[in-house]
Amino acid sequence: MIAAMVLLVAMAGIVPFFIGGLNHSTTLRYKSLATNVARERMEEIRQLDYREITGPTELATRFGSSATERGIDFQVSYDVQESSYDSGILKKVTVNVGWAAPPKVSAAAITTMIHQQFLGPRGALLEVTPFSPDPLGTPFPAIGALGNEGPPVSSPTWARYHLAQADWGLVFNNLDQPGMTARNVYARLVFFNDQGGSIPVGDSGNDYKIDNSNLRYTTGEDGKVNDAWFEYLFDASAIPDGYWELRAIAYNEYDQPGNVWRLRTRIENGPPAIPTQFVATPQADNQSMVLTWQGGLEQDRDHYVLERRKWVDGGWTEWIQLSNDLAPNSATYTDVGILNVQDPWGTPDTPNQYEYQLWALDICNPAKPGSAAVTDVQIPPQEGTTTTSASTTTTAPTTTTSTSSTTTTLASYSVQIKNSTNKSYSLDIKDSGGSTAYSGSVGKNSTITVSDLDTDNYLITAMASGRPTITQSFSVPAQAGQIVLNIL
Repeated sequence: MIAAMVLLVAMAGIVPFFIGGLNHSTTLRYKSLATNVARERMEEIRQLDYREITGPTELATRFGSSATERGIDFQVSYDVQESSYDSGILKKVTVNVGWAAPPKVSAAAITTMIHQQFLGPRGALLEVTPFSPDPLGTPFPAIGALGNEGPPVSSPTWARYHLAQADWGLVFNNLDQPGMTARNVYARLVFFNDQGGSIPVGDSGNDYKIDNSNLRYTTGEDGKVNDAWFEYLFDASAIPDGYWELRAIAYNEYDQPGNVWRLRTRIENGPPAIPTQFVATPQADNQSMVLTWQGGLEQDRDHYVLERRKWVDGGWTEWIQLSNDLAPNSATYTDVGILNVQDPWGTPDTPNQYEYQLWALDICNPAKPGSAAVTDVQIPPQEGTTTTSASTTTTAPTTTTSTSSTTTTLASYSVQIKNSTNKSYSLDIKDSGGSTAYSGSVGKNSTITVSDLDTDNYLITAMASGRPTITQSFSVPAQAGQIVLNIL
């Protein structure tokens, strides 16, 4: 009995510590759950437009004043204050989350400063119609033949940029009233490719603005506006095939922009274009042929296919495939002939005649082959011999033979680079071996000529502060004298 009494007295002193520990653990659990609720509500508030964060009552109406987590009921309250030192564009927002005792402690609170992001009308949805999904699930205008059979069939393409309901008052006067009229607002639609190039959609005579004459709305049975949007009919066939990001921005009557809405899409007008300037140039080694060409403007080529055939006994042999997987941006190929026979390209007395054909395949599935470009050439080259294609005639380099050595006159070429932006770009051009062929810059709204380029493949890298880096490949002589990069 004495031992029991001693133990009872000892436990009486320890029990309060256990009870206090349990209360503290419960408090931490409640506090953690309440803090999570506060964070979630704050993230929802941050998704609102600055104009929608008006006061505690409006936030409670939108997001509620209670929450339940793991069977525990919490009470949520809000506080909104204009910043005293940056009034009009900065608000202090607090979310308080409390609960009923026990345990009784102070509520969890999250406070943040929210800056005004958008002054112009915000978007709610961007769409192009009509459209069909490609094999990758990307919507694209239904403007071309989607199968392998039949020519492309044009269809008008609409771009519609629906506006957020909270901002309809920014685009209409006297919203929902009989005298409702459109304000002096406008939108911009621009297609951007993965290399940073852009094509604006709109009225070129009005700085590509899609003005309020393109603003539409519908009303419900109560006569009130239930949807508002900009719409614009454009010619999708004028945009090169390939993947693009369509970006839309609406502007208020003070030229202040709203948010940027993006839609990944693909323009599809049919099979790739016929490669142009397809030329076969015999080399002085009498054993290799350099083929050059220029691809179409489409950006959805999957690869090129190259074939060769020979003239034998008054007729052409079957096509022999040299490559069925040339890179979609390639612009040259070196054919080394049939190396296991003597004089693979023939002799001066009995020249061999070859014909090459090249075509591109679309990225869609099943792949759609484009029409082939064909060039023929007689080997070995005689002085003044020409190689021909459907679009060009190129004189092969003249070879002069002396008793001591053979000298080949090599041509050099020039290309142009055009900058249509209001920023200067630094340029670096490297050949296929990685050596720098040109280093310089192109000023804003100007065009430069890069000269003294040998026959080769080249890669341009263009950079400007605050702009994406642009890379573009080209080949000479296939693209000699042309604009090989147009910075938009």
